[in-house]
Amino acid sequence: MRIQKIHLTNFRNFADESVEFGPRRNLILGLNAQGKTNLLEAIHILGIGRSHKDRKDANLVKFDEDFYRIEGVFEHIGVRNVIEVSHSAERKRLRLNGKEIKPAELIGLVGVVISSPDDIDLVKGSPGLRRTFLDMAISQMSREYLGNLQHYVRALAQRNKLLRAYQERRVRAADSGVWDHRLIEAGAKVVKARVRYLAEIAPEVGRNFDFMAGSTTSMTGETAPGRAGTESAGSVELPYQAKGYAVDDGGDVEERLAAALSAHREIEMARGYSLYGPHVDDFRFLADGRDIRQFGSEGEQRTAVLALRCAEVSSMKRRTGRYPVVLLDDVFAELDEARSTALTALISGFDQIILTSSRLIPLPDDDIHQITVSEGKVRGNGAT
Repeated sequence: MRIQKIHLTNFRNFADESVEFGPRRNLILGLNAQGKTNLLEAIHILGIGRSHKDRKDANLVKFDEDFYRIEGVFEHIGVRNVIEVSHSAERKRLRLNGKEIKPAELIGLVGVVISSPDDIDLVKGSPGLRRTFLDMAISQMSREYLGNLQHYVRALAQRNKLLRAYQERRVRAADSGVWDHRLIEAGAKVVKARVRYLAEIAPEVGRNFDFMAGSTTSMTGETAPGRAGTESAGSVELPYQAKGYAVDDGGDVEERLAAALSAHREIEMARGYSLYGPHVDDFRFLADGRDIRQFGSEGEQRTAVLALRCAEVSSMKRRTGRYPVVLLDDVFAELDEARSTALTALISGFDQIILTSSRLIPLPDDDIHQITVSEGKVRGNGAT
């Protein structure tokens, strides 16, 4: 899937701009705070339906305006789709080829993967960021997963509502039984899909990590040669951490989630909300058995998340038969020369890449579509 063109109206610092993209490598150049990241954010919104940076659409509207509108033209094997996302004080609208659609209908239609320096928070940040990564990555490849996740979220909301009502003595404890069942059923499916996905990508994340790390010093303080080009699964593990029960030994997830809820029912009723389930789960980054969050250097943490993003792209290609649009927001700025060279090699096989930088990047492609952004204005061979 490739994006051919985007038109922005009152989005962030763009008043009325159109940009055309090349089919393969696109380099967006400009100084900081000129709009490079905003352009990638707009493409991400067309693919996911929401910003990866700000959950409030009102914050995306250009100052002194009352709406924004983004329209993108995408193409895959000759099929052309026009996606439009707009927001005003009245409502938010998503349209596909002129027909209004629901947010869930948009997810997975295009396929986008975005990476930025903020991705380091996937290692250092809260579990919620890692859960969002899993949900977005898997939902773009599996309508079944997206449906199960939606069922789980609805069941969780209803169950929490009943737990709060019990806390206030407005309902009996037994009244939550039906929502317990629905939460357990949908939640177990979500957990199992997450566990499978992490097991699928972990070997490639490990190989990518080792390739980028090369012969740099590891967390043990020793210098180890890189294993690029080998069949090794790499040094990285991504174990899923379900709160209150185990999922890594082949046991029945549904039974174990039910047992965790049953064992802690009184605590949940006292607190008025659900304490167990995929909404509180997490996963870890382990390199050579050590937690990168605790023991890794910042360079190793950045390497880990870039290795993860590259594996996410490859997984999407395997499962859907097409590459996503890959958005790289100034990712080379925090890398040394060796890791930059390794990352360039890792992404060389991807299809359409759109990356931002304040300087020229030596990409392994003669046909680089260069775009320049300055103060919300676009010029260069990608501007129309």
